[in-house]
Amino acid sequence: MASTGPPQSLKRSDSSLTRVGDQPIITPLGAGNEVGRSCVYMSYKGKTILIDCGIHRAYSGMAALPNFNEIDPSTIDVLLVTHFHLDHAASLPYFLEKTTFNGQVFMTHAMKAIYKLLLSDYVKVSIVSVEDMLYDEQDILRSMDKIEVIDFHQTLEVNGIQFWCYTTGHVLSAAMFMVDIAGV
Repeated sequence: MASTGPPQSLKRSDSSLTRVGDQPIITPLGAGNEVGRSCVYMSYKGKTILIDCGIHRAYSGMAALPNFNEIDPSTIDVLLVTHFHLDHAASLPYFLEKTTFNGQVFMTHAMKAIYKLLLSDYVKVSIVSVEDMLYDEQDILRSMDKIEVIDFHQTLEVNGIQFWCYTTGHVLSAAMFMVDIAGV
């Protein structure tokens, strides 16, 4: 009698589902059900990635940040920034300068130039108390030294994580990233 369903080689065994790290974990730390503070945590096979690091403009101070308390920043291998809008990139100086993050950060060339200008302007025009300021101009400048650039269609690998980006057309330099960890 013929077997129905996928061939045995394509079926997952129950034991593979129970091994720690075998299932991808995707957790929105912001922007899961709102516009603002875009930040998505991804973990698979012991590798961790953050995509975007934005703020929520309706809030100030720590409330404007993604829920960084849900993660251990020191375990993040790679942080990929899709574009320079504040809701996708404006908490980056805070994350790079005021947390235990020591992974690598990537964005496109033009995005890095625009990021510096936009965030410097954001700090200058923000009307918040000194206590609510997340970072200053010096934090932005220090964060610039930690940001690496990627060209569209260039493939990079960091700690077993391969990634490359394509243009999205959303804004100048905006990128969508493809990520490969262990073939997934």
